[in-house]
Amino acid sequence: MAQSVIGSIRSYYPNLSKLHQKIADFVFAQPQMVSELTINQLAEKVGVSTASISRFAKAVGYSSYREFSMDLASVSTDITQSSIFKKIDPEDSDDVMAEKTFQAMIDALISTKSLLHNDDLETIVDHILKCQQLAFFGLGGSSVAALDGYHKFLRTSINSEYYPDFDVQLMQAAKMTEKDCAIMISHSGENQQALTVLKQLQNNHVPVIAITSYGKSSLAQRADMVLLSLADQMSSTSDGMYTLIAQLALIDSLFTIVAVKLANKTEAVMNRVREAIGRTRT
Repeated sequence: MAQSVIGSIRSYYPNLSKLHQKIADFVFAQPQMVSELTINQLAEKVGVSTASISRFAKAVGYSSYREFSMDLASVSTDITQSSIFKKIDPEDSDDVMAEKTFQAMIDALISTKSLLHNDDLETIVDHILKCQQLAFFGLGGSSVAALDGYHKFLRTSINSEYYPDFDVQLMQAAKMTEKDCAIMISHSGENQQALTVLKQLQNNHVPVIAITSYGKSSLAQRADMVLLSLADQMSSTSDGMYTLIAQLALIDSLFTIVAVKLANKTEAVMNRVREAIGRTRT
């Protein structure tokens, strides 16, 4: 679970109290040092009570401070040198800005991968393989990832759908049943139109897979299955810059697993698709 503790904290960060964010900031700055501290020592260094430290550990997904500190000890020392917490400076040269952007995307992929667990993937893939129809839902910036998922799964034998318009998405959701499966993508997990679609899906008992950046968002809390797409959650510019690549990587992973499990059917479909497209070219 190396580095998953950092990814977990970053996922919960926006929904933490100011006090817990203060503790999180201290952990981000010196994760290796914090892992060696007792709960009393950490409380003293941060200037909070031991009860606050204990509640913080539970707020970011751990049953106890001991479990939290043990996981933190496995974090690579390289994370302190990462550009996760570096911000673009107006005085930076063009190549430095590009380097920071690339590194932030790499960090987003590493953090997202750290929270992937085999049991979760098996459950999600099982739902996709068994569904009669796989529908993608995403609005705004997340529509890019939804369209990409639809475009990829068209190459499989699974019946897939995606419509960019909110009203059409709502109608699409109204037609789905418990035999289908929905993949909902929302960076914030709080888009009101997306949550309206989610409510309709739940009314129809449709299994919902959420791809979002916030573990305590409304979408994450209400979906049946969740994959976290992590980026620099402390940066207000992260929405469009870094989260999308993590979303795409998760979708690519699901597609690859499903395509391999449906190898014979997928190959046949892809051959027909290539032939159809080939006939349009001169």
